[in-house]
Amino acid sequence: MIYISNSSDGNGVINLTVGDDASIEINLTTDDGEKYVMGDNEQLVFNVREKASEDSPLLIDLRSVFGSNEIVFSHDDTKDLSPGYYSAEVQFMTGDNKRITVWPKIEGNGKTSQSNRKNFCLMSEVVYE
Repeated sequence: MIYISNSSDGNGVINLTVGDDASIEINLTTDDGEKYVMGDNEQLVFNVREKASEDSPLLIDLRSVFGSNEIVFSHDDTKDLSPGYYSAEVQFMTGDNKRITVWPKIEGNGKTSQSNRKNFCLMSEVVYE
């Protein structure tokens, strides 16, 4: 199961059951508020770390198919991770290899004030025997 829940900072929390296959669409907009259609040479990068720091090990590193705004999770991406809250971000890779963070939206000193953004939650799975 995957879903987005509300958060106090307005960015939302992506919730995913450990080991599930799932996907999520990251919709981008232009400066005018129009839906952005990704080009054939553009992609999204979804990263998860324990803490919001480059010193924290990268736990999940997913990339959309070029031209797609869909991030796809497979069983192997989370099966060995413990349930809990993690720090995640989505970056937009332009056709000329520029990297732009598009989620979460960080204002002021929010980037350095939190050791864990808690915007990606891995939920325990219920195992039936």
